[in-house]
Amino acid sequence: MLAIKSFLVNKFLTVWWAVVIVLLALPFGVWLVNYGAAASAQTPACYVSNSHQICLESLRRSAQRYWEYRTVISVDGKKQPLELYNCRDRTRTLPRDGSTIPFLTNKTGDWVCQVFKPSRAPELNERGVVEIR
Repeated sequence: MLAIKSFLVNKFLTVWWAVVIVLLALPFGVWLVNYGAAASAQTPACYVSNSHQICLESLRRSAQRYWEYRTVISVDGKKQPLELYNCRDRTRTLPRDGSTIPFLTNKTGDWVCQVFKPSRAPELNERGVVEIR
């Protein structure tokens, strides 16, 4: 009888510890899967203009002024200095000397402002048609 009791207790403890280990390892496994998917999805956004490949190396949105982006862009693999893109005024500012340059039409400034345009809810994009009779 004692042998059966000790066998059941040992089996229960073994199963109990296995469940505890699995429950502790589960969040780490979920994090690892998500981290791997996020790392592979972080390919730089690029486009080609006048036979030059222009890529976003880093993009940080201002918390205080949501229309401003601090970006580092590479042209043909050469990193350019950090620039501040103001999507509301359509200007870019060079931090080294503070000079402000307006966007050129259909160039990098427009592209930076459109790459990470916040998505809107589908019901906001739909407009009702009002017919006047």
